[in-house]
Amino acid sequence: MTEILRIDSIFEQFLLRGKRKKMRGFTYLSKVLHSHSSYSKLLVLCSVSTGGLLVYAESNVESGKQVVEQNQPESKKKRVVVLGTGWGGTSFLKDVDISSYDVQVVSPRNYFAFTPLLPSVTCGTVEARSIVEPVRNIIKKSSGEIQFWGAECLKIDPENRTVSCRSGINDNLAGHNDFSLQYDYLVVAVGAQVNTFNTPGVMEHCHFLKEVEDAQRIRRTVIDCFEKSVIPGLSEEERRTNLHFVIVGGGPTGVEFAAELHDYVYEDLVKIYPSVKDFVKITVIQSGDHILNTFDERISSFAEQKFQRDGIEVSTGCRVTSVSDHFINMKVKSTGKHV
Repeated sequence: MTEILRIDSIFEQFLLRGKRKKMRGFTYLSKVLHSHSSYSKLLVLCSVSTGGLLVYAESNVESGKQVVEQNQPESKKKRVVVLGTGWGGTSFLKDVDISSYDVQVVSPRNYFAFTPLLPSVTCGTVEARSIVEPVRNIIKKSSGEIQFWGAECLKIDPENRTVSCRSGINDNLAGHNDFSLQYDYLVVAVGAQVNTFNTPGVMEHCHFLKEVEDAQRIRRTVIDCFEKSVIPGLSEEERRTNLHFVIVGGGPTGVEFAAELHDYVYEDLVKIYPSVKDFVKITVIQSGDHILNTFDERISSFAEQKFQRDGIEVSTGCRVTSVSDHFINMKVKSTGKHV
C-alpha cells in the first residue's frame, strides 16, 4: 500500500507540473522512474493538452538496459515465431489458434509460391503472379492478428529464446536492418536446399528450379540462348551448343520441365527464330534405370515413349560427375566409362 501511495503522489506532482510547464512534468517523471527501479515496469497513459503519451517499458536491472516492446495489447499470450512462408509455415498459419497465441512470422519471401507449377512458369504457360499469394493476404484472412516481418533468420538462441534477424530489403532505405525477436515457441519451416551431391561445377554452371525467381531466370536464359544462336558468323557447332538444353534428374520436376520446354520451343520460339529450328536438342539425364522411377512402371514407360516421339533424348543409368561451362561429364553405371 505504501508503494501505491508513493506512486500516486509522484503522478500528482507530475500532473501539477504538467499544467504549469508541460515539458518539465515529463522530465520530472522520467527522473523518478530512472532513480526508482521498483517503478520501472509501468504503463503510463495520460494526455497533456492535445498531445498524448503511451509507453510500455520493461526494465532489465542487471544490464541496465530497457527492452521496449511495440504496442502489445495481447502480451499475456504465449508468442509463437514462425520462420518461413513455404508449405510448412503457411499450413501452420492456417491452422494455429490466433486467439490463444501471439504469432509472428519471419521470412525473406513475402509470398507463398505454389511450387508444382514452377515448370509451367519457366516456359510462360502460367504467369508467375498466378502461382503466388502474398503472405499478408493469407494472414489477413485469419481470425486474429498475425505480424509479418520481411527478413531472414541469422541465428537462433535457444537458451534466451530469441532469434536474430536481418532485413533483406534495400539497404539504401532508412532504418536498421538487424533486429531480434523473443519467442515462447519456435516453428522452423525454412524448407530445404537443392542437393548437389557435391558434384563439381554444379553451383557455378547450373540453374535450379526451386523458387519463382529461378523459373523466371531460366526463361530469360532460354530466350538468350536463341538470341545468341542467330548472331551472324557462328558455326553450326556453336549454334548446336547454344541450343542444347540438358535437364539433370528424371523425377517429376525434371520430366515436367522437359515437356514444357519442348512445347515452348516448338510452339513459340521456333516461329520467332525459324533459322535455328534444326539445331535445338533437349536431353534428360537420369541416374536410375527409368525416368519417374518412383511411380508405377506403366507411367514411366508412357513418359519415355512420349519423349521418344517428341525427339527428347533420355540418358538413363548415367551419373553426372562434373559440370563445366559448356560440357557435362557423366559416368555410365553399366560400363563404368566416363563420357
